[in-house]
Amino acid sequence: MGNYDRYISFKNANWESQSSGVMDGLKPHIEAADSPFWAYFMRQRELAHQRGLDDLRVLHNFLPTLRELLEELDDQPTLALLEQLEESCM
Repeated sequence: MGNYDRYISFKNANWESQSSGVMDGLKPHIEAADSPFWAYFMRQRELAHQRGLDDLRVLHNFLPTLRELLEELDDQPTLALLEQLEESCM
């Protein structure tokens, strides 16, 4: 993963790629729209992007809800990516 201190800098943390990986993992759930949360999540993501915020910020804002939904959906791969992102970048 590299040598860095997440409390000082995201340098070498690869947060863009990790955030993208989590979003890719969420995509099937978002497209399935099995929960009204996903439409809300995508609208909030759109608003965040309009304000110049990135997906790391969006994922951080919804971390507990995302974790709970991924556990309920038994999506261990995406949950693992989310937890990795949390540990290294949030």
